[in-house]
Amino acid sequence: MPVYRDRHAGIKPGGKALMAVALAGLFWCPGGVSAGNWQYWSTWSAAHDVSDAIQVSALTEVYFRDGLSDGYVYDEYVTVSRRLGHGFGLIGQLYFESVQSTGNGWIGTRSAVAGVSYGAELPGVCSAKIEDRFFLRLNSPAEWDYHRPRVYLTRDIGPVRLTLSDELRIDLTSDRAASFYRNRVYAMASAQASGSMRLGLGYLRQSDRAGSSWKSFDGVQTLVTVTF
Repeated sequence: MPVYRDRHAGIKPGGKALMAVALAGLFWCPGGVSAGNWQYWSTWSAAHDVSDAIQVSALTEVYFRDGLSDGYVYDEYVTVSRRLGHGFGLIGQLYFESVQSTGNGWIGTRSAVAGVSYGAELPGVCSAKIEDRFFLRLNSPAEWDYHRPRVYLTRDIGPVRLTLSDELRIDLTSDRAASFYRNRVYAMASAQASGSMRLGLGYLRQSDRAGSSWKSFDGVQTLVTVTF
């Protein structure tokens, strides 16, 4: 996705107002009780441009809880993305997830993912991207599981890239108690550590529907991404 670079000036007053309105709507987060302990999410990725239009990438994540010490989610993505032009793109993924269950057992999920994206510039403000991915679970049993609409706002300020995003998780099985059952808000600052490596540090808040209310926790996320 192209990134708007403001070389000298800050955001103009009109741009500040537009950004404030956009963020107020985008990053509304359901109210709820904090889970108390902070979590730590570690993200590692590598990407390669096969051509001007096609990129392949691999990403792995580990989620730690209980005082940032207990790894309870491990997931991996293998992704092929294609730029179609005029800001549009297609996404194809294989997704592997292992989650620790009650009693210290592990539940593994394998999914095929299809998605679409659209990116555009908000002149004088930031870059924006809208993405939606649909997850087809391949095991126990095979069926459409959920989809994850996500909005990104990105702006470069000198060498630092600021990214704000909000992701919803919406049920496709009709088995969950609520259709909209999870919301994640992210804020990250990243910078190039070398010609091929980018490092990022961010904050996240996840809210999960629990009956008629929401339960939330906060977390710290680190990002290491390599392009080659």
